[in-house]
Amino acid sequence: MAQFLRLPPPYSSSCPPSLFHLKFRVPTRIGGTRIANHFPVSFSLRPSSTLATDAAPCNGEAPPIKLASLTALKPYLQSEWRPIISGWLCSAISVYSLSRIVPLAGKLSSVMATENLMSLRNDGLILGVLVLTRIVANYLQQAFLWEAALNCVYKVRVFVFNRVLQRDLGFFEGEKGILPGDVAYRITAEAEDIADATIVPSTLQLSAMATQMLVISPVLSLISALVIPSMALIIGCLGEKLRTISNKAQLSTAAMSAYLNEVLPSILFVKANNAESSERIRFQLLASADFSACLKKKQMKVLIPQTVQMMFFGVLFVFGTSSFVVSSGKFNFSAMVSFITSLVLLIDPIQGVGKAYNELKQGEPAIERLFNLTLFKSQVLEKPDAVDLASISGEVEVCGLSFTYGDSITPVLDGLDLHINAGETIALVGPSGGGKTTLVKLLLRLYEPLSGSILIDGYDIRNIQLESLRRHVGLVSQDTVLFSGTIAENIGYRDLISGINMDRVKLAAQIANAEEFIRSLPDQYQTTVGPRGSNFSGGQKQRLAIARALYQNPSILILDEATSALDSRSEFLVRQALQRLLRNRTVLVIAHRLETVQMAERIFMLNDGKLQQLSHSDLLDGKHGSLATALLV
Repeated sequence: MAQFLRLPPPYSSSCPPSLFHLKFRVPTRIGGTRIANHFPVSFSLRPSSTLATDAAPCNGEAPPIKLASLTALKPYLQSEWRPIISGWLCSAISVYSLSRIVPLAGKLSSVMATENLMSLRNDGLILGVLVLTRIVANYLQQAFLWEAALNCVYKVRVFVFNRVLQRDLGFFEGEKGILPGDVAYRITAEAEDIADATIVPSTLQLSAMATQMLVISPVLSLISALVIPSMALIIGCLGEKLRTISNKAQLSTAAMSAYLNEVLPSILFVKANNAESSERIRFQLLASADFSACLKKKQMKVLIPQTVQMMFFGVLFVFGTSSFVVSSGKFNFSAMVSFITSLVLLIDPIQGVGKAYNELKQGEPAIERLFNLTLFKSQVLEKPDAVDLASISGEVEVCGLSFTYGDSITPVLDGLDLHINAGETIALVGPSGGGKTTLVKLLLRLYEPLSGSILIDGYDIRNIQLESLRRHVGLVSQDTVLFSGTIAENIGYRDLISGINMDRVKLAAQIANAEEFIRSLPDQYQTTVGPRGSNFSGGQKQRLAIARALYQNPSILILDEATSALDSRSEFLVRQALQRLLRNRTVLVIAHRLETVQMAERIFMLNDGKLQQLSHSDLLDGKHGSLATALLV
């Protein structure tokens, strides 16, 4: 389970991931009304991406993929060699059948002229068998190749998602963090383009029909081939243009997806602020930009196959030339029928090549954006000889800890020193932005400090395995995180893969004062919590979060105030559960309320990167008396 749930820490280099900053031209009027009258804000689409096109990659970020060919897909295609070879064998059978159909069709034209019924019956029966064989072979060919393509999509999605989980936290946080909706769009919608890009066109049929024509008449084959170079040149130029247009279309669709992922979960806030009109205009702007980009892509996709239709003009030219050749006695009518049949059948594989090239150029930007999620150098590295601590007492020591986000000059933490005894409860107070949450992230080793160290039971956390560290350090956040699934799955989240212990789940729920409302539900522990726990109240969600921490049973607990914005009864039940949770553990409380601070044995104020110890009386007396109202309530 560890390899599935372990998340190597966040982005902490001085240079954030590179981003796309795109501005789309959008209409100034919708439905005859100026947009500015309703939404007087300049709006630009800025879907973030790790694919840098102009700037050099920064430290910690690998250079972006440039796919002149689909080399990134090579290992996945190689792993699907069985269905690919099976597909090509079926293609060879189909082409062989077709190569026999062509001369037989020419022969039938001569047989019908002689009215030889026996030969007509025999040749017709053979022709029927060949046609049936070709139909079955074509079906199996497509079935095998699509199996290979969709298996590639599955493997790529799993690989990319695993790498996304390993990305540094800074990749997702901050002003330049990538939007979750953009990542979701890449892994879902853009991954599907891989399937189209990996379906190999029937070049066997193309080569077989060309060979057939060459055998029948080298002169007419040469005349027919005069059309191909011009078509190849046109398709090549249009294909590169399609690649650029497809990239813009995918970015616009990703921006719209990211917007919906942001707005829809916040629909209560939107309605409470009468912002429906504003959000409707914002979405119209995004949808309009996406419409323009996607329309250009579709127009280009339609144009490329139509250039292949130029082959029909070549067919007409060959008809005229062949009529002249037949009249001069160069070869008989049967040979001419075979040649024309080969030429007509050649159009389909040429169109297939054009379509495949079309899909390839459309899919390349998607593949680039998808695989660029996987290119990074983590700033938080686990040493090969890192230790796995079976158990700890919970002593924590912070020594000279300093930290700065990104390129900021002002340190968030500046030479911080703190010692927490095993089993002690420490309260951390201070203004917003003072560094409290940053200290928590450093303790979980989600970022690397600029200097200093954090010791747990005398071990530098850089010498402890990440999975082991986070197994012994639990977090109960103010913003409760619940996943879609059952109550039991959320409480036993730690053992979701290896197997949840229901006895521990029930015990944790009982201690967390959650058993009462769980028992009142029809499905009890198998009740679905809904997206982000939408089926439960704030107090119920907090108690489930506490039960999850109890199930994990960490030696060190980080508690981000869990009683804010709760009604009095819910607050009482949650606070009672917290008191049980604090027993026999080292606890670091990020406190926002006086009641929580009073549960701590020692109190520290963190402000401007500096730590100052306070007494309980300091919160209400003297120069720190304002803390009771300004910082804690």
